Formats: sequence, structure tokens, C-alpha cells
Amino acid sequence: MTQKTQHILVLIQDMDHLEVAIIYAFKLANIFKADVVFAQLPLSKRIENKTLPYQLIKTLNVSNISYKEVQITNPEKEPNNLIKELEAIFIVSQFSSKSLNYGLKKHKAFKYLYRARIPSFLVCDKTSVNCDLTNITVPVSYKKETKEKMIWASYFGRFNNAIIHLIVPNEKNESIIRKIKASLLFTKKMYEQFNFEYKIVKTDVKSGRIINESFQISEQYNSDLIVLLSQNSRSWYSSIFGPADIKMYLRNKKNPILFINPLKDYYLPCS
Repeated sequence: MTQKTQHILVLIQDMDHLEVAIIYAFKLANIFKADVVFAQLPLSKRIENKTLPYQLIKTLNVSNISYKEVQITNPEKEPNNLIKELEAIFIVSQFSSKSLNYGLKKHKAFKYLYRARIPSFLVCDKTSVNCDLTNITVPVSYKKETKEKMIWASYFGRFNNAIIHLIVPNEKNESIIRKIKASLLFTKKMYEQFNFEYKIVKTDVKSGRIINESFQISEQYNSDLIVLLSQNSRSWYSSIFGPADIKMYLRNKKNPILFINPLKDYYLPCS
């Protein structure tokens, strides 16, 4: 049976803020031997649709990767319909940094990203485009969902020869320490099945500050990719306006962010 071509799905929020998303979509496609698909999120009736910037895409597509545009016809079933149909392995979506400054500005994209069965690669126009995705930073916590971050980070080790940096907090609570050790043991067993390098970086900060510490550490690697989880207990507010912490990181940091939903039925990349 012929294997279907996998895709990187670019969900477009604003045609005027798309360049960084295009660059990373083709980087991911090159790493994972995939094609690229562009799909514009449904706009309100008062906003005029703009055409895809084909000349910009052609200029940025230095590896001559196949791409196409598709239409979203049934928003209530997206993005998972497209994900399944296209065998998509990552979503890429770009935010305008100006829009991230407004706490009550609606971000329709998060409605789709929160229910996506694949991780979302988030960037804004301030995100560095020089990251080669070979140093992946993963903040480690005591939550069981941390293992899902480890799994997705491993794909960059396997397919891009990346080094995975596991950033570990300094805790005194025995219960938390046991959970962190269990996550690291799980990771060690999984990573050692594959031929890539990983490093455990111990810090002096507690779990509540481990993400900020991870961003600081990642600056040593040209602010490369950082892997973050969405919150299980996300509120109606974050579903409409976007999670405040993710918006803050996008607005103030140069890192692209791999945004993961803890789900039981992920579509996984090729093995």
C-alpha cells in the first residue's frame, strides 16, 4: 500500500503577517519530508479576503517543496478534518505582535489550536527566523502530561539530529521529586532507543519558574524551539482571547513555540 504524503498545515490568520510562518513551514517540511498546505481561517464578513502571496512563498521556498492552498469549508470540524485528510503532522500559525499586546483582542486561531490533534508551531513577526531547530528546550514538570512534550521533542532528535535539553526544576517536596524522576526515567528509556543526544540541565528554580528559566537557557542556542503544554484547565477566556502566558512569550521572546495539547488520540508523524 502506498504511503500518503504527510503535510505541514499553515493556518493563516492574517495575510499581512505570514512570512515567518512560511519560513518555518518549509523548514519543518524539509526536516520531516512533507509537503505544505496553506488554509485561511474563516474571516468575519466585514473583512475582505486577501489572496495568498504566491511570489513571497516562491521566494522563501528555497528547497522547492511542494505546496498548495485549500479552503476551510466546515469550520466546526476543523482543523482535525484537514489533519486527517492531509496526514498533517504539525500546524504552523503566525500572530501579529501588535495584536498580542491587547488583552481583550479575540484570537480565533486558539479555538482551532486547542482542539487540534497535532502540535502547533507558533510564531509572530518578532520570532527569529535563524533557528535551525537543532537545540530543543523542554521544561520538565511534575505533571504526567510532561511525557507528551518528551515524545514530540524526540522527533526533532530523530529526524533533525537535534539535541534535546531537558530543563529540570529544583524541588524539595518528595512527591514532586518522585514524579519528576519518573518522567526523566521514562524519557531516558525512550530516548536511548534512538541515536540522538539529550542533556539533563538541573536548575536552582522551582517548577513555577521553570518555563522562564528555560527561555533564558535557550538563548544560548540562538533562541531555538521551546516545547510548551496548553493548560488542561483552560478557561473560556483563554479559548477566546488566547492563553496569556503563551501570548506573552510570543510577544517578548524570539523562540518559536511548539504548543501541545494533552490528548489521548494524537496523530503521530511517521516512525
